[in-house]
Amino acid sequence: MSYKVDLSDIDRAGKASLTAQIADRIAADIELGVLGPGEKLPTTRVLAEHAGINHLTAARIYRRLADQGYVAGQVGRGTFVRSHPPVDAQEAGDDAEWQSSVLRPRRSTYAEQMLAESLGTGRDVIPFAAGFPAPSLLPAQELAALAEGRLRDGSGLEYLPVEGLPSLRVRLAELGRELGFASEAEEVVVTTGGRQAIDLVARAVLGPGDVAVVESPTFAGTLTSLQATGAQVLAMPVDDEGADVAVLERILARHEVKLVAVQPACQNPTGVDLSEARRARLVHLARERGFFVLEDGVYGSMALDGRDRPRLRAQAPAHVVYVDSLSKSIGGGLRLGWIAASGPVLPRLVRLKMDADLHSAALPQHLAAAWLEGDRHQRHLEAVIPEYRRRRDELLEALERHLGAEATWAVPTGGQHVWVTLRRAVDERALYAEALRAGVSFLPGGATQAEPTARTSLRLSFSYLDPSDFDEGVKRLARALASVRRRQPVGATAPLS
Repeated sequence: MSYKVDLSDIDRAGKASLTAQIADRIAADIELGVLGPGEKLPTTRVLAEHAGINHLTAARIYRRLADQGYVAGQVGRGTFVRSHPPVDAQEAGDDAEWQSSVLRPRRSTYAEQMLAESLGTGRDVIPFAAGFPAPSLLPAQELAALAEGRLRDGSGLEYLPVEGLPSLRVRLAELGRELGFASEAEEVVVTTGGRQAIDLVARAVLGPGDVAVVESPTFAGTLTSLQATGAQVLAMPVDDEGADVAVLERILARHEVKLVAVQPACQNPTGVDLSEARRARLVHLARERGFFVLEDGVYGSMALDGRDRPRLRAQAPAHVVYVDSLSKSIGGGLRLGWIAASGPVLPRLVRLKMDADLHSAALPQHLAAAWLEGDRHQRHLEAVIPEYRRRRDELLEALERHLGAEATWAVPTGGQHVWVTLRRAVDERALYAEALRAGVSFLPGGATQAEPTARTSLRLSFSYLDPSDFDEGVKRLARALASVRRRQPVGATAPLS
């Protein structure tokens, strides 16, 4: 509409200036909704002619309105009503409610909600939701000794290249040649944990309207990163041979897929490996159809039989972008991860990394470079994996004792979790809430799945807890399930949102 400010009662001879009176009148029209958010105001020339004022006075009026937060100028386009109202500083005080009018709406996904809730439980809760390494199995003393030298000489406090500490990248490339995820240091970008690595890859490849395919269930962080790009995220089920590539083929018949996210080794949360036949078929499809594969290898070195799994990237380095970290072996608090990639996506990843945090913290990179020299890391894995295997077996025994009639599960070949599916579904949210009341937590299956399912599943982690807590934790879970079954209809599942 063509807006004209009402000047019928403006006092041109009054004490208040014309600038203040006209600006106040326009501000009142904005507050009353006469002028809506995003609406364009008349040009200063038109305002000057209508109000019988000079051009400089009209410009001062708009500047006053901009200072008050009512309007914003856009170079070459004009002056527009802002999309949120200004806040009276005296009225607002320390009240932060004004922020909701400024921030763009952002709806939390179900995966984000449940991941945050499951990791924030109280001290009296047995935390099967905590998928962290056991503190007693971390090489704290060895790392402390390595850190002391790096702090004393100052090297751990210096800025580093965006791509990471050169000596660490060289060592990661050496390991990459052994395992198949990299061949040259130039392919490696050090990140702040595997979580950032996944997020950078998602942002580098995907945008709104693109299509991504992800294992279901999967790592909740992968799911949230893919969804945050605005891409359509489709599910590829996981069975005892890993991701079902036949489902991917059916998706490819209907969609142009940009990225497929998989964990070929010791998949989180199921603990299964991608079979050789499916690995070969996935690589063939990536080459034939021209899509990226995001290979998450975080648990690849945590196989409970002690054998490193070969990495998928060795078969198609131009199509596979590999991510990994030391979080599950020597400590998640180090936040030390990396990406291995080649081709045009690599400089894009470096730019995104630079925009995110310039470079990851220097001290953890120096520690990792020193830790990975020689066979120290391999000896550490050989020492701790038998203990994780024992913990897995003890959790499986507790499940058999207390939930054997109620649920099924696969025996994980690696990783740090057991994926449990109830024989008869219940409301997932209700079970989670009742479990917390009973003093036990878990990661709800819906937080790991891209699409709704009729099943009720949960991830139980065995790495962090002392095995002495397993029996009591599963007992509490069984009591919570029995309580929910008495109150809830059969077959209800939590919606994914």
